[in-house]
Amino acid sequence: MSNLQPKTFSFMPIKISAMDRVTIGPVHYRLYSEKDGVITLETGDETVRYEEFTQLEFYEKHTLGEIKIVEGFHSQHRKKFEAKPGLPFRSNSPKKRAKAKFYHELIKAYDDLDRLTEGGVPRTVDDLGPYMNELAIRALDATRRLLEGETVAGQKPPSVGHFNKMYRKFKDSGEKVQALVSRDEGPKTATSVDAESLAVWEQFAEAYADPAKPTQRDLHESLVARLIDLNRTRGVKQHKLAPPSFKVFRTMIKKLGAYHVYFGRNGKAKADKKFGLSKGGFGFFRPGERIEIDEKEVDLMVLLEYAHVWETLTDEEKEMVSRIRVWVVVAIDLATRYILAMKFCTAPNAQTTIDVIRMMMEDKRELSQYAGALSPWIGRCRPEMIYTDAGSGLVNDEVADIMVECEIDHTRPAAGHPQSRGHVESSFRTHRRVVRHFQGRTFKDIVERGDYDSVKTASLPIDRFERHYVRAILDIYHNTPHEGLNGETPHNAWIRQTQLFKVRPLIEPDVMRHIFGMDFVRRLDGDGLRFLGVPYHSPVLADILMKDGQVDVPIRVNHADMFSISFQKDGMWYVADNTIDLAPDISVPEWIDVMTTIREKFKESTSVTLDIVYITLHELREAGTAAALRNPFGLRKVTREEVDAHERALRHKAGFNVQKPLAAPLTLDPPTVRKAAFIGESAPGFNNIVADVAAERAAEAEAKARKARGRAPKSGKSVGSQLGGADDIQL
Repeated sequence: MSNLQPKTFSFMPIKISAMDRVTIGPVHYRLYSEKDGVITLETGDETVRYEEFTQLEFYEKHTLGEIKIVEGFHSQHRKKFEAKPGLPFRSNSPKKRAKAKFYHELIKAYDDLDRLTEGGVPRTVDDLGPYMNELAIRALDATRRLLEGETVAGQKPPSVGHFNKMYRKFKDSGEKVQALVSRDEGPKTATSVDAESLAVWEQFAEAYADPAKPTQRDLHESLVARLIDLNRTRGVKQHKLAPPSFKVFRTMIKKLGAYHVYFGRNGKAKADKKFGLSKGGFGFFRPGERIEIDEKEVDLMVLLEYAHVWETLTDEEKEMVSRIRVWVVVAIDLATRYILAMKFCTAPNAQTTIDVIRMMMEDKRELSQYAGALSPWIGRCRPEMIYTDAGSGLVNDEVADIMVECEIDHTRPAAGHPQSRGHVESSFRTHRRVVRHFQGRTFKDIVERGDYDSVKTASLPIDRFERHYVRAILDIYHNTPHEGLNGETPHNAWIRQTQLFKVRPLIEPDVMRHIFGMDFVRRLDGDGLRFLGVPYHSPVLADILMKDGQVDVPIRVNHADMFSISFQKDGMWYVADNTIDLAPDISVPEWIDVMTTIREKFKESTSVTLDIVYITLHELREAGTAAALRNPFGLRKVTREEVDAHERALRHKAGFNVQKPLAAPLTLDPPTVRKAAFIGESAPGFNNIVADVAAERAAEAEAKARKARGRAPKSGKSVGSQLGGADDIQL
């Protein structure tokens, strides 16, 4: 098949190993074999059971959350060093989080030094000690760049011994940053062996990680012999050195760490390959191995000029376009040049970057249908590493913490290394060239007034612009031969390479909600927790109610699916399901729109059954309005304030709520995609964009006025300075 002919997407094989734990329902499995496209799992019980899946079946069940995968669960030392299950990274104090990130950067700095130094740098006091201060400075600088703050101020270079301890923790946990968080459990029980004996024991235990590959039994016998020799020379008043039992000695060797031992016995290259840690240079060949995220202001006027539309507009339309400001945040896969996520905002911010990270891991095929694209948006993965520049929305504590919880490595290359990034920046130039493929009428439609007042609804064209922009990326950019792919298209490269190189397991839906959900606080009562009139309950909530009574409980909600919510107890997140048989995949904006319609229709009622809700939602989806409300790449997002305002309106209606259906509820069709679906003025969040743009324009006008009067801002900071490497590229 030609590189230009689009390939048909079916599925992406998921990468699993015998070290991973696979959970289906309440049963835990591990990989038994994988051959001829068939995955066989086995239980760890005394009575072994087997389950077989084709790669397609395994992928489908995994994406639906029916098959859950914990990477490296069965690694020899993982349980000793892994973070507390269910305890998010953000539940730790800012100081602990910053310190863990510092050690992560310190380990990366050492790995770079070891790789670039001929013969490597052994982790001994004599060899590594002279480099420790330099590595610590590099780590502090990198941590400050990622956190955009002084949260690691005062951190001192660790000793070589402490560094080795943290290094082993990190490697043996499967490179989890959470493993580097200080537990601060207080002093341990004093060991019964004396310090002199213990020092000799540790010396011989460490000798197990040696290229000569001695056996544990031989080392134990040598240790006992050595202690006998030492005792012969000790004075009468000196205590005798005690030998360990073989069991104790074997335990000491195990505590050295699997990676450390394999490294010492077989060398770094083989250890990195065995533990899946090999990364090198700027040659990236696996989908998801390296993702770049960048942000760029889109000049709509320039785009319209490029599409030969600008001169056809009226003065009123030109004035309206000049008021529209849009930023686009893009994530691109380096191996395939495929655009994995794209979000629009009125100004760079951390939340949009977090939304892009989530979008990379979500199924976006419905979105491509909504955009009217012929080519489906098939790319999704859980990245191994994300590169960003110093953009204000890309470098901050919120983004860094989210990446740790998703177990994604985050790197911001130092200034002066353009080869380390820039693929997104160059793709922006391609995006502008893509515009020429559209007829002028397409982009004129963005600003054409129709039957509405263009001044009153100045932000309405943004939705059309976003839709056309995304469609251009999916249908043209993804299907255009790429120079960096030797003439192959990004669409075909993604399909081909995901078949050659399996992608990481995705994060299960409940955990995605734990990490990315919208935060609220709700009062617990006998019906559980209510969100937008829907009750949610679980055994854990019932236990809280029995012990603490009616209390406020933090919750998180998935904007796109109200079927379940997450709630927090003792720093950990749990799941509560709805108790009215609500169907999955009903979004928060859809629900708000439906409930607003129902409240108007049934003004005298204090509750409705799910039958009525489904009828109204079915009408909404048939009309295509629901697809517009679900549009996630738009600027009109439902905010927490709007949700709270809607709930207050429900409470004012005598506690309006939704109850189970009287009979079997109607079958709810999946969200319907309509090409003509656009967000109207009444959509949630509509007015926010106009307010944002107006505020920005007012701030700019004030800044210009100051400059004209020759007065600097009171803060003393420069006005209009921007960070990022793509600012000189106009779109």
